[in-house]
Parts: sequence; structure tokens; C-alpha cells
Amino acid sequence: MLSGTKGLLERFVDHSNYRCASPIITRTKHLITHQICYASNASASKPKAIQMKLTILIISLALLQAAEALAWEQGTCIMPLNKGMKKHWATKEYRPVIDPVSIPEGSPQHVELLKAIALMNQNPSQFSYAVAGFDNDDGVATDNGESEIWLADLGEKYAGVSAVEQSNAEYSTTCTATESDIIINTRYRPTREPVGVGKIGFSQDKNQLFEYGGSYSHFRAVLMHELGHSAGLQHEGDVLNLMGGNNLLVANGDFVQAYIGADAAAGLVAIYGLAANAKPDLSVNHWRYGGKIAGVDGSFYSHHYRTRIFDTRNQELPKTCGYSQPDLNGPLLNACPEPIYRANPGATIKLELSYEIAGAANLHSVKAHYYLSTDNFIDAKDTLLKTRTLTLKENGKPLTTTTNLVLPKTLERDTDYWLGCIVDAEDRVEESV
Repeated sequence: MLSGTKGLLERFVDHSNYRCASPIITRTKHLITHQICYASNASASKPKAIQMKLTILIISLALLQAAEALAWEQGTCIMPLNKGMKKHWATKEYRPVIDPVSIPEGSPQHVELLKAIALMNQNPSQFSYAVAGFDNDDGVATDNGESEIWLADLGEKYAGVSAVEQSNAEYSTTCTATESDIIINTRYRPTREPVGVGKIGFSQDKNQLFEYGGSYSHFRAVLMHELGHSAGLQHEGDVLNLMGGNNLLVANGDFVQAYIGADAAAGLVAIYGLAANAKPDLSVNHWRYGGKIAGVDGSFYSHHYRTRIFDTRNQELPKTCGYSQPDLNGPLLNACPEPIYRANPGATIKLELSYEIAGAANLHSVKAHYYLSTDNFIDAKDTLLKTRTLTLKENGKPLTTTTNLVLPKTLERDTDYWLGCIVDAEDRVEESV
């Protein structure tokens, strides 16, 4: 699985007179994606009220993502001495030291930093990451001859910036980096309650995270994005990807995990070569590509939207959005971060999900199993609804598609259910994690 996730998950919740399930992302072998609910009404002719979770695999939906979209981008130097050259490391390794003042040993931020490094090391390229210990007493600073990572208040001017990465590649005649510093901005303050406090969070709890209607960013995902910059990757706006933003996430139950993704992995392989021991990683999630956003530096970010549920006419099912809040720039971060869909028992629906494969394999046929669960964690103990074979290509591009599922007619009234998906359910693909 990509960075260790083969599954996706979603939960249904009560809303008015409907029983519904809300989506969750998972990076395990299990996936639950969208909420579905059945209308509740005293009339016998109306469908019963029940909550349901749905999860489905996606193979191909050309309308969602241009088939020839450009993939990863490599950073480009702009100084007169190296203008147009591409940022890279001759050593194929990033070894930062950690600031013990802002990131004390054993602190939540230290634990999350080590996990972010470990996740980035699941990339299939020859480039690697390693912590070189804690900084000495001389303090941290840019352009001081060593790569460092620390937390700092960057001031109100940068309240909309979660972190920055600065490299000395710009001053090299060959655009070769020997130092890269990452500063996590403690003043990052998107407009969510509570106001006036930093929004860098260290929790993996879905309900805490900005992408799901919570208030805090995912520190691990923020740092992984910056670690991509350190290696030479630029922002990418043409596909669902890590470098398009800080929210390439999956979840099972209430646990959310960040992962590197096929696009960033493909970029590192192109720049540094494929590792001799590289293995493929599979992933499935409930996000889809939604277009590009221009950045102030001339690069592009990518919009990431939740995947959807359709009826057999390809019309999106009626849904309720229980939570929506503006981000720092005004527009909604996600038009509906936790959608609640309505459907009838026995109906055929189309569940949309995104799938990725990264690593050494060019092509893989994998089995996808779909389950019905009575809780928001999907595993093989749940009720199997369907099995499907997917052919996934290792081309750096996530595959977003729909799968038909028939909702059981026997679902009980006023009961919550979840639908989930497990890719490579039989563990036939030997993965890096």
C-alpha cells in the first residue's frame, strides 16, 4: 500500500430525520468512503431510516482527471549563475538535525517528526531521509552549513503559511543542495475555532483535522510536504498528490494517516533512480483531484475534494453537509468535508474512490473486497458484499473511478452501517510496509 494504506473508511451520522454515515479516509487495506442514509418516515411506503457506511474501489473515470495531466515537478533554480537548472542532492540523502528547544526529545512534535521521516523513507527511490541527532548549543538558522528542522513563530504576515523550506541550492552553480532547512510556523492560523491560536496539530484524530471539519492541520502531513521540497520536488497542481498541498490523507475508523503518494514517489524515482530493493505500495482513499490553484511563487497547488456517491444515472445522490467552514483565504476548504448521502435499501449505487500504486511494479492486478460493517473500522470480519479485480498502473497518477454496489434490503431501521473496501485483500502483492 502507499505508505501503508490499502483501505478507506466512512461513517454515517444522524441528521434531522435521516440516519446517515460520514466519510473517513484510511491508509490501511481498508477503505470507507461516503455516508449514505435511508429516509425515515412513519409511512410504510417510505424507505426505513438507517445509517450506512460505503466504501468502493475506483479504477478509471476519465472526466475526473485529464489522462495526459503533467505529473510531479522538480524545483528550478532562478539565480543568474544557475537559472533553469534543477534542484537536487548529489548525496541522495537528507540528514537534518533537530532543534532541541522547539522540538524536545520525546515531545509530540518529535514523535511526529520521526514518523514523517519514516513514511518518506517508504519512497521507492534511492533518495533517503535520516535524522542526524539534535542540534548543538550554537542554535538554529538558515545558511549556517547544516540542515535543520525547527518550530518558530514566523509572524502575522505568514499566518496563512504552515511551514517553509529553504535550500542553498540557489547559490550553487549546479543547483546542488548541501543544506535544507525546514521551519514549521507556530503562527499558522486558518480561521477556525478557537481563534487567535496556532493551528499546527499533532493529533491523528480525524475529528481534530482541518480537512474533516476540525480546527488543526496534520503536522505529519505538513512536514512530509516540506521534506518533499528538501529532496527537490516542487508544488504540483495537475493530480491528487502530496506536493499539491498538506492533505494527502487516508483513514480507518477515527485514525488518519498521511502518505507520500504515487506522484511524489514517481518524482523521486525520476530524479534519483529506483532503489534496488524497491517494492510497490498500494493505496486507496476518498479524495479526488479538483483542479489547480496558482501560488504566489508561480507554482501550482492542487484542489483535493471528497469523492462522491452516484445513482445508476450518474447523478450524485442527495446529500447533507453537516459542517463547512471557510479557510484562511475565504472560500470553503472543502465544500462538504463530511458528506451525508441518502439512499434506499436495495438500491444500486456507484461509489467513487481513488487508487494509487507506487514502487517497482509497472502493472498490478489486485483484488478489491467490499464490506458492510456495523462500526467505522473495516476489516475482513465484516460482511463481504462484493469482490472486484482492479488493474493498477505505476505511472505516478492516482486512478479515480466508481464501482457499483447493491445496498442490502435487510438493513435494520435506525441502525448505523459502514461500507468499506480492502485492496489486495489476499496479500498477494509484496509491499514496502
